[in-house]
Amino acid sequence: MTERKEAEWENINVLLMMHGLKPLSLVKRTDMKENVDLIIFDKQLSQTMRENLKTMMEETSRQQNMIQELIETNKQLKNELQQQQSRAADQEQRANDLEQIMESVKSKIGEMEDESVNRVCQQQNKIKELQKEHKALQCGLPKWLIGKESTCLCRRCKRHQFYPWVGKIP
Repeated sequence: MTERKEAEWENINVLLMMHGLKPLSLVKRTDMKENVDLIIFDKQLSQTMRENLKTMMEETSRQQNMIQELIETNKQLKNELQQQQSRAADQEQRANDLEQIMESVKSKIGEMEDESVNRVCQQQNKIKELQKEHKALQCGLPKWLIGKESTCLCRRCKRHQFYPWVGKIP
């Protein structure tokens, strides 16, 4: 065998071992024994076999690289997915927190509105009482009768000088 062919076979053996396969043993014709199982290639078949093995090993390497790239891409996608899920969970929690704050504010506003309506009602009642007192004082009623229903009409009382608390007409 020529040195070039031996070097090619050695390169093939290196590729085979890199892929976890056993290397091929080359035997010269002078070293052959009759009881040994051997495969003998002629020059053309030997060249074809080397090319096929080399192509097969290169294709296997390319596929392994592609698988490695796919594994790395898959890891990156998983990491991105986890980050997106984490962000989504954070946003959902923030939305829930804001919703609770909004409900609390609505409740507080409702309470304040109720308090305001109550104060307005109390003020209106106070105004009515003061108006009654004012009317009664204009009619000349004593303070202890103020707020009680009177059957008198102020004009009539003044015209006839009738004082209902006294009970008689002068």
